[in-house]
Amino acid sequence: MSGATAGDGRIEAVLAYHEATRHRLRAYAPGPCYLDWDAQPDPFRRWHPAPAIELPLIDGNGPGSFDALHRQAVRPQAVDARSLGLFLELALGLSAWKRLGAERWPLRNNPSSGNLHPTEGYLLLWRRVSATIPPGLYHYAPHEHALECRATLPDVAARKLASAHPGSFGAIAWSSIVWREAWKYGARAYRYCQLDLGHALGAARYAAAALGWMLRADPAPGDRQLASLLGLDRETDFADVEREHPEMIALVGDRVDGAPDWAMLATAWTDWQGQASRLSAESVVWPEIARVVPVVVKPVIEAAPLPPVRPIAQPPAIREVDAAWLIRSRRSAQRMDGVSGISAAAFRRLLTQTLATSGVVPLDAFPYPPAIHLAVFAHRVEGLDTGLYLLLRDAGHGRALVQAITAADGAARSTAGTSLPLYRVHAPADLGRTTSALACHQGIAGHGAFALAMIADFGPVLRAEGAWAWRRLHWEAGLIGQVLYLEAEAVGLRGTGIGCFFDDEVMRTLGLAPGPQARWQVVYQFTVGRPVDDARLVSEHAYGHLPAHRRTSGGWA
Repeated sequence: MSGATAGDGRIEAVLAYHEATRHRLRAYAPGPCYLDWDAQPDPFRRWHPAPAIELPLIDGNGPGSFDALHRQAVRPQAVDARSLGLFLELALGLSAWKRLGAERWPLRNNPSSGNLHPTEGYLLLWRRVSATIPPGLYHYAPHEHALECRATLPDVAARKLASAHPGSFGAIAWSSIVWREAWKYGARAYRYCQLDLGHALGAARYAAAALGWMLRADPAPGDRQLASLLGLDRETDFADVEREHPEMIALVGDRVDGAPDWAMLATAWTDWQGQASRLSAESVVWPEIARVVPVVVKPVIEAAPLPPVRPIAQPPAIREVDAAWLIRSRRSAQRMDGVSGISAAAFRRLLTQTLATSGVVPLDAFPYPPAIHLAVFAHRVEGLDTGLYLLLRDAGHGRALVQAITAADGAARSTAGTSLPLYRVHAPADLGRTTSALACHQGIAGHGAFALAMIADFGPVLRAEGAWAWRRLHWEAGLIGQVLYLEAEAVGLRGTGIGCFFDDEVMRTLGLAPGPQARWQVVYQFTVGRPVDDARLVSEHAYGHLPAHRRTSGGWA
């Protein structure tokens, strides 16, 4: 890994950004005074006049159940236009349209803070998928469910890559358009972009598993290398439009045990096509974001990737549901009923799936050591006293957190009667009200069956890996959030990610020291419970705007 000294100015700069973007009881992080609706960024980027290749729309179920994909029991599907189309739909595509009066807006299968979707997806192919989808670099257009061909890969280079990497057919990569989030959230938006990347990785891993494929992020390439690989450094292609920041790349296929020479591939693309579309008539540069982006540029990482974790025995499924159906059904709850709880079995399964030691989908896609643990605000959990708990996602790494809390108030103790690494922590008397107050006074945090705060180990990680690792800590949090979203749906409940919280107050509630130099920092919150639907909202088909002839059944092997 890329190391850093304790006095590294880049680490100080990223900690300064994290400090400047804290929400406080007396003042929120810097943000817009009002929303300029005329300047709201377009959620869909296009690359005109790059040719758009339409993908089939798959009606009905996928080839396996949600429980089967965790056991890797889904038969691998042949790579063709249908399977590739379903993969991209489940990873980045639309899940529905919502309508309220004259207003209409799309939802997607990958969650995003405020439904603003800063994340763009790219597909790199070194195998021919069909007569119309040859090897090349493509941008995925979710509104059209189409691939825009940005560049082609000559046959010689494609054959060489396919021969060297017979287990994979390509890779998926992501970039961020920060203005989409900053339009609403101001200086804090860069945090949300990184959380969204973790969600996107999780969504793609679930999508691949639903087709029996493997997917794993490659930690090696640096941002500049990835920008060259995706054409994001081509100045003329981004003339007078919002830029995209390179984020992450992951291999996809039956086996993903060896990455290509990305630098070689970047020079192999030919016949570049397309100009990035402008998303907004005007944009605002937030100085906090402008200062932090250059200091968290990811370098090339030369260390060997982490060995895969041997999967643990899976808890039994609470109900048997199709994986594709579940992914398309995922929604963010807007309100919780405040009375429903969660069964002991469902709670145990849901939290087990978040453990770094589980080695299961989608955590097997994450190539970095675990550095996040979960503070659990248990409101209505069968067999568990109402209170505040700590779940250690990695027992070895988490001991330091238990010791820090114990040193503060002597209250962190193991919880008997459960197989989970769960510790009881001193809790405030009115836990529900406190939980809501910590989440920027949002009732949804205290009205669910339970809520979580994700606590990241900033100090050692940043010193060992450098300032850029602040991003990957947020990726890990977003990935955990994606587990919580789908596992909540799988047990018949619903989840919601919460990016608005009072940073220091969360830490004080846990008995931990707050402040910019503190080792432990909260990076994300989440709540799970029984949703209360808004009867005013009308739901419409995700792709009802596209011709019916593009729809086809799966016909899975």
